[in-house]
Amino acid sequence: MKSFRICIQNIRKWTSNSRIWMLFFAALLFVYTYTKGVRQVADVMDSPISIWIYPFLFTYRYMKIIFMSLLIFIFCDAPFIDTNQPYVMLRTKRSVWSVGQILYIMVGSFLYELFLIVSTIVVNIGNLEFTTEWGKVLGAMGTTSVASKAGVIYTTVNISRQIITCFTPMQAMFFSMLVTWLSFVFIGLVIYVVNVVTKTKIAGAITAAGLVIFTAVADVAAFDGNKAVTWFSPMSWNSLNNIDIGGVTQYPTIDFVLGFYIVSIVILSIIAVVVGKKQNVEVSVVQ
Repeated sequence: MKSFRICIQNIRKWTSNSRIWMLFFAALLFVYTYTKGVRQVADVMDSPISIWIYPFLFTYRYMKIIFMSLLIFIFCDAPFIDTNQPYVMLRTKRSVWSVGQILYIMVGSFLYELFLIVSTIVVNIGNLEFTTEWGKVLGAMGTTSVASKAGVIYTTVNISRQIITCFTPMQAMFFSMLVTWLSFVFIGLVIYVVNVVTKTKIAGAITAAGLVIFTAVADVAAFDGNKAVTWFSPMSWNSLNNIDIGGVTQYPTIDFVLGFYIVSIVILSIIAVVVGKKQNVEVSVVQ
């Protein structure tokens, strides 16, 4: 399948792209810093941490903005036309090429998510234990003030009581991976489509940045009691603590969230293919 080969070709270019290496290193560094407080609590409690840290990685709005911003920088060069792409476009149908770029966004989003998951394990490897339960540390951080008592006075992973009480670790991991991946694909396609339509490489990143920054506005409004604002903030939904469980809050339901992401991704993909058929091909010949 030509589209899949185009996708794989783009992924392979990551190995020689210093920007991608720097972004992944920055993500690892932020995960290490962000989870430091959990390790401190574990030391105070003299207890290991269960491996299920990832579902809480996006619960704090400012760290969410950081992790999403790194993703924006990964896809900011959409529609990913480098010196090699014009020749690829000349040898294949434009629709096939566009599908390849969409697949690249999907696969790239999954790889970035997988890297974040692995990072939560690698940076905490000396304090972790494998268990099917939340464990003493995460359980205490989600239901008590143990973090402040342990002297963790800076921002650390926000262990949500809602996630701890409403989900098992396996359930939280599954749904977190799903909504996070869908949000990554959504934001990547927004960048792609806006850049293709405007024929720029900056409008898409600006649009995506606006959607990401709006999460802070929505979270502040929710903290003040107006949780309904999160219905208009798609980037707020990649954390389970901003999704209604059991119909007891004003947050959007999981059905609405999944429906919005899937429908939006389908619509954006169709637009990408349709507009991509008119994508100009420029080949520079070096004398």
